[in-house]
Amino acid sequence: MILFKRIPLMLLSCLAAFSIIQMGGCANIVPPSGGPRDSIPPYAVYAKPKDSSTNIAPKEILISFNEYITTNALQEQLIVSPNIKNNPLVDQRLNMVRIRLSDSLNANTTYSLQFGNALRDVNEGNIAKNFTYVFSTGDHIDTGSIYGKVRMAETGIVDSTLIAVLHPIENDSAIFKDKPTYYTRVNGQGIFEFNYLPAKDFNLYIVPNDYTKRYDDSTKLFAFLSQPVNAAQTKDSIQLYAFEAAPKKEKKTAGLIGAKNAKKQSPVLKYTSNLEGKEKDILSALILNFETPIRLNDSFQIQITDTNFVKQDGISVAVLAKNKQQVEIGFPWEENTAYQFILPQKSIQDSLSNFLVKADTIRFSTKPASNYGTAILRINGFQQFEHPVLLLTQDQKVKFSFPITQNVLRIPLLPPGDYQLKLLTDVNQNGRWDTGKFIGSKLQPELVRNLNLILNIRSNWDNEMNLILKP
Repeated sequence: MILFKRIPLMLLSCLAAFSIIQMGGCANIVPPSGGPRDSIPPYAVYAKPKDSSTNIAPKEILISFNEYITTNALQEQLIVSPNIKNNPLVDQRLNMVRIRLSDSLNANTTYSLQFGNALRDVNEGNIAKNFTYVFSTGDHIDTGSIYGKVRMAETGIVDSTLIAVLHPIENDSAIFKDKPTYYTRVNGQGIFEFNYLPAKDFNLYIVPNDYTKRYDDSTKLFAFLSQPVNAAQTKDSIQLYAFEAAPKKEKKTAGLIGAKNAKKQSPVLKYTSNLEGKEKDILSALILNFETPIRLNDSFQIQITDTNFVKQDGISVAVLAKNKQQVEIGFPWEENTAYQFILPQKSIQDSLSNFLVKADTIRFSTKPASNYGTAILRINGFQQFEHPVLLLTQDQKVKFSFPITQNVLRIPLLPPGDYQLKLLTDVNQNGRWDTGKFIGSKLQPELVRNLNLILNIRSNWDNEMNLILKP
């Protein structure tokens, strides 16, 4: 009886094992699902003192979140407004953030602690964007706000490395000497925003987010609002345009070393040009690039001639002031024409009186007109702008500029390619963008607007476009 009862059990075991083996050949083993992905950022569930408390001057603030959190550059991201002398000590553990303040706080003042994008949950990395904690040492929370946008005056693009700063109007020199009373970051769209401000007048500036947060160098990017701003009275967005009052200072060490060792390295001048093989673009100057700073020797004239060595009139020769290592030869080039460029041996020399190894004669031909395209632009709305100039740019560099004086602008010769269109308000009508000046005259820069349009030029083709300009 015992044996009879065991046989079915053994058969059942074998059948079950056989079934599992058979199923294993055609089925996929799927791990259990963990449910939908958590997309909710962490949020505060407790704070001591309570958020938006009044009549307090805490030395320690504890903030607890609904889940475990981690931080990213917390000390750098945190902004305390108004500014305090010593940065608070901040540490994070599990779901808790602790902030310790060592400074004495001003009376009757609303303080905000802005964490930027520093706080995120542990599992999915969801960011608690722009999390802010607020308290007041007085009996109310200030609710004033100022917001606006900043762009580069010369290019019309955004620079998110900048910050907006506020200084009291009582101290005109504060931007040069003091750290700002309030500051906030400029985001990727060029937008800045101040909140929890008192109803006071401030001077508004834009500066780089460096250690000083001051305008202590005229080569820094800078913007300023021409009149004071008050959070209780300003409701519209403010537009600012950043500029460099002076060009960036170039490092001279390499140039000086090169000049001192010029004779050791090479007793003669060497140069390259912007010629494309034996072809010359008819729309640009001929540029010679040298290894060291040079000067012209007027006793030996540079010439442009035809193929019979007949001197051609209209040439202009200049050393470019930027680094004095380039010579620009301007000439009214005719299309599809052969020229000779004659460079006497002693026409150019460096500070050690080094000359070319020999006189050079460069033969080249200009490109035919069929290599270029024509642009026909029909423009509406240009009358709203002061002396508008259309800029054709590539890689944020101006390639061509054309004053707009009527509804149809015809450009007969343009190299093929794509051009980003921008609009310059040329206040002084000199045909180029001019920077601003804050010290002394407080002059705003001329403005360049990005039209967000691409002009595509094909060679030997009439390329047409309609433009509607808006302020």
